Amino acid sequence: MSRASKAGRVRAKAKPGHYLLRLFVVGDGPNSKLAAFNLRNLCREHLDGRCTIETIDVEKNFAAALENNILITPALVLITPLPKVVILGNLSDRPKVLLALRLLDGAS
Repeated sequence: MSRASKAGRVRAKAKPGHYLLRLFVVGDGPNSKLAAFNLRNLCREHLDGRCTIETIDVEKNFAAALENNILITPALVLITPLPKVVILGNLSDRPKVLLALRLLDGAS
């Protein structure tokens, strides 16, 4: 199954503690590159091997964006663990991104 066809569905068997993150970008523009860079760094520092990142270029796969209700890019969708979360922007505000992904206690 191709990456594009996987993008429209949630994987049935997610490992406990494993994050499935779907990043929607448009081409290789500066915000898209920055979002991908920030996400890779965040995953390396906070999820150390416990995440899968699927990158969807909406220019190449607009159907996946529609299936996920994505109209603005860059957009990060936390698929698992549930509940699903959508974060818009280039992911530069690290504390807010960590909080949204439930990787940072709100009291910190």
